[in-house]
Amino acid sequence: MEDKIFTKLQQKFFYIPLVIGWVLVVLACSLIFYITYEKTMTKVQSNLLKASDAPYFQSDNFLYIFDKNGSLTVSLLENAYTDSEIEEITVFIKAETDNKFTIKSGKHFMYIKSSSVDDGITTVKYVIIEYTDDMETLTALAITLIVLGFASLLGIFLFCYFYSKSTIAPVKASFIQQQELIANASHELKTPLTIVRTNLDLITSDPDSTVKDNEKWLNSTVEQVNRMNTMILDMLELSRIDAGKASRYMRVPVVLNDCLQGTLLSFEAPCYEKNITLEFIAREKATVLASNEEIEKLSTILLDNAIKYTPDNGKITVKIQRVKQRRAVQLSFTNTGAGIPEEHLERIFDRFYKVDPSHKETHNSFGLGLSIAKSLVVSLKGSIKCESKLGEYTSFIIELPLSLTSGVSTGNKKNN
Repeated sequence: MEDKIFTKLQQKFFYIPLVIGWVLVVLACSLIFYITYEKTMTKVQSNLLKASDAPYFQSDNFLYIFDKNGSLTVSLLENAYTDSEIEEITVFIKAETDNKFTIKSGKHFMYIKSSSVDDGITTVKYVIIEYTDDMETLTALAITLIVLGFASLLGIFLFCYFYSKSTIAPVKASFIQQQELIANASHELKTPLTIVRTNLDLITSDPDSTVKDNEKWLNSTVEQVNRMNTMILDMLELSRIDAGKASRYMRVPVVLNDCLQGTLLSFEAPCYEKNITLEFIAREKATVLASNEEIEKLSTILLDNAIKYTPDNGKITVKIQRVKQRRAVQLSFTNTGAGIPEEHLERIFDRFYKVDPSHKETHNSFGLGLSIAKSLVVSLKGSIKCESKLGEYTSFIIELPLSLTSGVSTGNKKNN
């Protein structure tokens, strides 16, 4: 069903521009030829009128004079035509069916007729001009326009074909992504909802039980409700960022070093529990245009992700360094561990995507954190990528543009 909808939509994007383009090309070529033809004929007629008033013959004209007896006298400045051609021309002149004619040799002529009476004798004069060269030019123009027209029609066809495909592609991708989002969200909500329902069934199965008796099931229910609440909040965060509302906080020049130090302090306890070494390297201060809330959210997601996948006695390194040639700052979060297979790196930022689905329950993760991180980085006009080597490390590298104004931000949550 969806394929038929997208096929019809693509056809609209294809046929409508195609028909409009073809009509415009045909009209343009026809108009060019028509204007050129009219100008050429006007020029020929103008020259013919000038020649008819001249007291002498033009080089490209010849004159027929009929006397009172109807005898024909042909006057030529040059012997430009053969006897057979002159005879053929005479036939057209006598017929007087049209003031333009073409003889067998392919030469084109136009004539003008005038008469005068002198001493009772009527003299009829025909002045004829040849415009074969002009017609050849018009023919060449017509052929050129036809060739260019067909080439343009083909070009428009190819353009509309690829344009329709490229136009429909993001719409189709967005639709598929939306379907996947709904399917994944439904799948992720199914497990906690099932657990909640089971816990409630167990609680209601014994009407005489106390809260203390059901403490285990109640705690499990609260935990699952919190999980669902976290996922819903993450999805709302993503939809808010996608809608271009990421800057709900006031963005001011923020010293990245100070903001990160505060976030790192809150992760010392989880690192201590797993005996993870947390190292912070920043040789110089870097200021970016953001808000403390956005930087804290971004660093929290990446630090939380690093701790989840860093084994006991491992190491996490957070590093800040300036990229002077691009006037940017590079922020990296590197952790030792199993690493990420190369085939997963391209999809690591996809929503609900997990390299190892078995971590779902253990780490209470829905696969939305990295998607939020990427959306935040993009909203800050930066870039993010993941590098990894199996059995050694995983590194998330962020590049943000430096703020034009240096200094510590004010009006945000905190500066440490």
